[in-house]
Amino acid sequence: MKLRRFTFLFVIGVLLITSCKNEKKEIKKIEKEVEAYAKSEINELWCKANPSWFTIDSSTGKRKTEAPREGKSSVFGDNKTVSNCDFHQWSWQKFLWLTNDINGKPLFMSELIQVDSHNVPVTQPKGQDKIILSAQENIQATGDILKSNKAFSTDNTSYDVYYSIHVNDTLYNNIEKYAKMEASKYVDATFPVSSLELKVAWVDAKAIKDTSSYFVTDAVINGNETQIALLGMHVVGVVYNHPEFIWATFEHDDLVPYYDWKATTTSDVPVTSSTNKLFFNKDATGTIDNLASHYNDPSKDNPNVFAVNKYGVPRQAGNTFLATSQDGKTNYDNIDKINKSVKSQLKDIWTNYFYNGSIWIDTEGYKYPTEQAKLLNTLGNNLSNSAPGKLTRGSVAAYNITMETYEQLGFNPPKSIHQQSVATMGNCFSCHSSNGTSGSPLNISHVFNGAVDRNNKLSKKQTKQKHLNEVLDIVKKMK
Repeated sequence: MKLRRFTFLFVIGVLLITSCKNEKKEIKKIEKEVEAYAKSEINELWCKANPSWFTIDSSTGKRKTEAPREGKSSVFGDNKTVSNCDFHQWSWQKFLWLTNDINGKPLFMSELIQVDSHNVPVTQPKGQDKIILSAQENIQATGDILKSNKAFSTDNTSYDVYYSIHVNDTLYNNIEKYAKMEASKYVDATFPVSSLELKVAWVDAKAIKDTSSYFVTDAVINGNETQIALLGMHVVGVVYNHPEFIWATFEHDDLVPYYDWKATTTSDVPVTSSTNKLFFNKDATGTIDNLASHYNDPSKDNPNVFAVNKYGVPRQAGNTFLATSQDGKTNYDNIDKINKSVKSQLKDIWTNYFYNGSIWIDTEGYKYPTEQAKLLNTLGNNLSNSAPGKLTRGSVAAYNITMETYEQLGFNPPKSIHQQSVATMGNCFSCHSSNGTSGSPLNISHVFNGAVDRNNKLSKKQTKQKHLNEVLDIVKKMK
């Protein structure tokens, strides 16, 4: 609005002055200058990556991205002025900061703590810095197991995708602090600003014939030393006014084909690919059955999977945006623009990864953190509701193809893809909630819940089953 008002007044002033002189050529010249100025200002308002994110440290020759500001003095400090783009800029900057090269390793491997699902630090081999993966860490939240396309591998073998969890000191210490307390003592508690959790998807490097575009590192899987390639990452962090965390997600380029919404009318269209992809064989044909969850028998999970909603923005037949709590077009365009902006400036291995969107809650009108904590508790298991007028913002159908593979259409999916609706749709908050008035905003973190289970003498396997039971209970209630 400020730009339009300025442009209008400027043009009027110019026209008055020049009309008095009756200099038509001058009028046209100035009008063109005003138009060019307006366009440049509009371009500045587009969702872009800040060039400072790509600063190269002269002493190391490596990119040195500063961590984004997240406190009260940051853009998140005022809920009335914070924009959709601000969240996307935080997401990309945070990812770039996490992937800064620190002595040959990305920052998240060098400075964060790898923990298990109970928030117990993973023991590293003596004198080594490796990702440690073991049994149960190849199972998704729904109990499914994602396998790679064997035709994409070096040895005609299909490999399981594994997951690691990483937290910073702030989150780790606060989880340990609260997990030991009685639940009644932390009903309205929230994790402090800068709390950070990552979930990272990996596959044995042998699953990929050409790993030149992947970040590859040393690992131990079930006691065997190997190399693994990074496929995807959830970046989940607390900023001022958002104790529910911002849930951002990143993937390697071109892991799967996309569903064709443009060709969709009154029935689903088959999904195909002219080339082999890590999770889709070129001879396969994809339908909604490929995305079906087989939590009770993961051996039935289909390895030929595809993505339904690019950037987690739901569509419908004719390729129009589904009506939800968030303006789909604005959100999609902002993500697309900032992805292109990053791609045009990023020069290292991470240019082969893209931002697939993020989701958060509109907390405007609620004081941080007490009123916002009560809001999250009030919303409880309804936190994910993305119907028009509700409070979810950003990519309301957020997913990562490597982690939410078989729940892209929600826990109670429609019978066909083109029947996708807000009522059946799922997102991060479908699983991550405060558990209602009997819970706390702390319960939004599954790592926190795992730490509570650990203190209650539950095994990691029991914790997995407990979470799966909670998912099945959500499905039951949706039906």
